[in-house]
This record gives sequence, C-alpha cells and structure tokens, in this order.
Amino acid sequence: MKNKIGQYGLNTVYSIISITTFYYMCCLVLPLIHVNNDYLKKNKGIAIYITNNAGKSNIIIPVKNKLANWEENFNAKDFDSIQPKQIWLCFGFDEEDAYMQNDSSFLSYLFLLPQYCGFGQSIIHVNYINDSSLNKSKTLKIYLGTEQYLKLCNFIKESFETNQSDSLKPIVKLAHFKNEVIFEAKQEFSFIYTSNTWTNNALKSFGYKTGIWTALESGIREQF
Repeated sequence: MKNKIGQYGLNTVYSIISITTFYYMCCLVLPLIHVNNDYLKKNKGIAIYITNNAGKSNIIIPVKNKLANWEENFNAKDFDSIQPKQIWLCFGFDEEDAYMQNDSSFLSYLFLLPQYCGFGQSIIHVNYINDSSLNKSKTLKIYLGTEQYLKLCNFIKESFETNQSDSLKPIVKLAHFKNEVIFEAKQEFSFIYTSNTWTNNALKSFGYKTGIWTALESGIREQF
C-alpha cells in the first residue's frame, strides 16, 4: 500500500512538472508566432500607450477626444479628486486578490493558486493619470487611426461586466491609487487568461502585429 501511495505521489509530481514545463514553453514560444503581420505602424494619429509594471501590462488612452468620452461611462464621484492635468485613463485586467497584493514572487503565486485556476473575481482597474506619470522607458507608444481607436475602445468597454441597466459594476474596496476605481470584468481570470493576455487581445482588436497568445509580461515586451 505504501509503495502504491508513494508511486501515486511521484506520478503527481511528474505530472505537475510536465504541465508547468509545457505551460512555460507556450509562454515563451507563442508570443513569437505573430498575427496581423500586415500591420503598418503609423507616425501620427491618436496616441495610446502600453505599459509594463510588476509583471503586468496596462493600456493607457485619452480620457476624452472627438471619438470617445470615457467620462460618460464612469461616475466622477467614484474617483477621489480628478485633476485637470490627468488627461489619461489607465486600464488593466486582473484578479482582485492578485491585484491588491501586487506581488510577483513565486510564493505569492502559490498562495493565489485558486485564483489562477479561475476561482477568483476578475476585475478591470481604472485610474486617471497625467503625463508625468508615464514612465517612457516602460511604455510602448502607438498611433491609431479613427477606426482602430474605435475598435480598441469597444474591446475595453466589452471587457466590463454590467448590470441590468447596462451600467458598470464598481467594487467598493481600497485601490492602489488615489484616483482609481475597480470594476467587475466579464472574462474569467486564470493561468490561460491573465492581465497580459487581455492586453495582447486588445492589441489584436485593432489589428496590431502581436503574438498569437501570451500570459507573461515578457510576451508583451516582445512588441516594444
């Protein structure tokens, strides 16, 4: 009996190692297989930014312009004190506990294993920022045309969970930044669909040349 239990435990360890190795290889290889290879970069248009921070990526777009006014989607009272110079909105997809912990160490991933298996609360965090908050060394600046920008805005809007009146569902909880609100997201957060997967799909939405799939920040950094 002890031998059977020991063999079962050993097989379990081998299986975990094999699955982890396969997952990591996919994270390394699949970002290098590109989609939208015919994408042509623009030198002018509507500027957006892709940022990387603590192993996670975010999307930064204007608060409002002639094509979209995001203030129509949010209740200004939900944010602490929006300043005139905060002309950018930073969007990011995450899991609630993983985002609040904001720790990329191996031990944190171990404690958050249930959340990464799809049992957590997926969120979209939104915060107002100004030009000085943009870390140019960790951002990718992209210029979009009208149609491309509208496609990106639609992708972001469709990422939010809404209630019966079609309004967004904010989560009342302490956020990382002063002018930040956390909302419920539609997509389930997991190892397969992470913060970086969401950003990568956002790039795909307007036809940007990017990897076919990525779960790690390195897959987004490949596009820089």
